[in-house]
Amino acid sequence: MVMTYKPKGKPRLTAIKEIRLDGVTIGVFPGSRGYNPDHDILIKYQEDGKRLRTPKHIHWVIDMLIKKEHNRELSLKFLKYLRDMYDRVPGFRSKEERDRCELKETTKEKLKSFEELNQYGEYSVEFIGHLIELMIKMEKNTPEDNPARVFKELMDAMINEEEIFVIVSKATQVGGR
Repeated sequence: MVMTYKPKGKPRLTAIKEIRLDGVTIGVFPGSRGYNPDHDILIKYQEDGKRLRTPKHIHWVIDMLIKKEHNRELSLKFLKYLRDMYDRVPGFRSKEERDRCELKETTKEKLKSFEELNQYGEYSVEFIGHLIELMIKMEKNTPEDNPARVFKELMDAMINEEEIFVIVSKATQVGGR
């Protein structure tokens, strides 16, 4: 079954890519915002038997805080991997590249060393990794002279183990989707 999404007041969209994981499917839809609307994406996910949802930073942040309570060292290592990924992952350079939507930094092989974290929280490291790689690509659809920094600053706050108020404030900033 192909994932579709009906934005308010707009025609129904069909996912340009579906990423099927154990118990959840991530749908990538064409977006229409940002510096270059042809490079924009909308991210949705659907857990088996549940409704379509829009991922927010606060969702994976809470999950990572739970993981960190159980395995601080490995959680921080995973967060650093995701933060370093921010510098490696480019935004989409064309509509065609967006439509292919290849994820190269969150393969099973690259995430294998973090799988122990799957024992804690709601989300798998593969799910979080894919969301983060997609969010990076989405956030990088900004002008070079005025880049978005929400994700990068949020990751830094988590790695630096700033107080919970700072992390939650950054995770719930309005301005994203």
